[in-house]
Amino acid sequence: MSSLSFADQKNAGPYTGKQVETYGQQEVHLDSNGREIYVISDLHLASGLNPNSNFEGTENFYADDSFSRFMDHLQNRLGTRKAIFIINGDFIDFLRIKNIPARGDLSTWHAILKNVGIIKAEEELEKSIVKKEREYGLKTDDYKSVWKLHVCIRGHKKVFERLASWLMRGNQLIIIKGNHDLEWYWKAVRDYLSYWLSDFIAQKGNGSQGLSSLVSKNLLFVDNALLIDKMMYIEHGHRYQNTTEVKGEPVLKNSTELNLPFGSFFNRYLVNRLELTYPYLDNIRPTQKILPFLIRERFPLAIKVLFQYLPFTVLIIPKKLYKQTFKYLLNFLFLIIIPLGVTAYAVWQSWPKQAIKNDPPFLIAQGLNVVKNFGFLFLSYVFGRIMEMLSLKDSGSLLKSAKPYLEKFQVVTFGHTHNPEQRNESNKWFFNTGTWIPVFETSSADVRMDKTYTFLEIQNNGLLHPVPLKRWNDDAGRDEFLGLNDKQ
Repeated sequence: MSSLSFADQKNAGPYTGKQVETYGQQEVHLDSNGREIYVISDLHLASGLNPNSNFEGTENFYADDSFSRFMDHLQNRLGTRKAIFIINGDFIDFLRIKNIPARGDLSTWHAILKNVGIIKAEEELEKSIVKKEREYGLKTDDYKSVWKLHVCIRGHKKVFERLASWLMRGNQLIIIKGNHDLEWYWKAVRDYLSYWLSDFIAQKGNGSQGLSSLVSKNLLFVDNALLIDKMMYIEHGHRYQNTTEVKGEPVLKNSTELNLPFGSFFNRYLVNRLELTYPYLDNIRPTQKILPFLIRERFPLAIKVLFQYLPFTVLIIPKKLYKQTFKYLLNFLFLIIIPLGVTAYAVWQSWPKQAIKNDPPFLIAQGLNVVKNFGFLFLSYVFGRIMEMLSLKDSGSLLKSAKPYLEKFQVVTFGHTHNPEQRNESNKWFFNTGTWIPVFETSSADVRMDKTYTFLEIQNNGLLHPVPLKRWNDDAGRDEFLGLNDKQ
């Protein structure tokens, strides 16, 4: 790396320069100045390729080359014109990066921290890693989050090099925080991305001007929501779901760790463990079918989830999340555990204490008992499914949450759900930009084979004109309109 450094900047507060008046605000205002706008979301980059040239089980993004070709396509179309590229949340999946610095990595960790103004000796860094982190990944302290970003850049280098090239052409890059990349809260994390992009640009021949004239000018971080030309409202959308909304302050009281929502703990301590055994599990849609899918495909793993992983997850979550946790565990209680328990108890109670002459044979009696209790099992399953539907009925769409903004703005754009969506409400448009990671649809109501690599294009001739959602067809080397169905 070059000698560019943020060591002379304060290690707290907003990002120096362009971010001073924007990061942390509830709503950031931006003028498009006639530039076209492209919006994507939910890339979920984790640790990328490992030394074996394989992906870890917790990785979800495999489109590094496709993404680079997509960006080349946009740049070729623009020619000399400038544009705005927005990554609307969950760009980096810090929750899925489990890589722990080995002893040989400590000098690298020390060096990259020094470049963003954090001075920690290698011995201090090594001692800071506790036993639980070695199994589940580093916690959310700023200096540990910087390491996770370093791992992500190292494993997805093509993506970050292409974003640097985008900035080199004078375009703007905007990163909006989502629930999987809450670590953008830390100034040190934002500084490290800026440092890396600046260094790459400097190595390409732009010298130290890469930092001052390109990155600081054209890289913008948005904490909550972005408003463009007072017409277009953009945010990730995670704060409209109980399990992903951050309740309270961004940082835990009397702590240096972030205040994570329940869904983040669920991913960190449960989903990550499952995906090491069964990759792509978290990509199943609808999400309420994950457990039935496991029971059908990997019954031993499903039993382990119910009786080992879930109880452990409950034990390690913060006390402030107990109420939420209990609510969501009710589904599992009604769906499987209680019916199985009642059935087992009924069979045990009906176990013959002594044989009676005219009673039916023992095996037949037990068969009748099982049939009798199966009715209760089935009714409990139905009841559990009803509860599931009630608690998850809004997870497929954020349109209801977007309607207050549609009353004020012409275009509203969310991400988060991974479900691409477009709705015209009284000549005002709502979009969900979907995702760039694989999605496995188990319901016949949807076909998901070509619903990824999605993006929103906003044409601009002085007024913003949204184009119906598109997807990047990497095989054909072109963008094309996305086929979506309206459902009741």
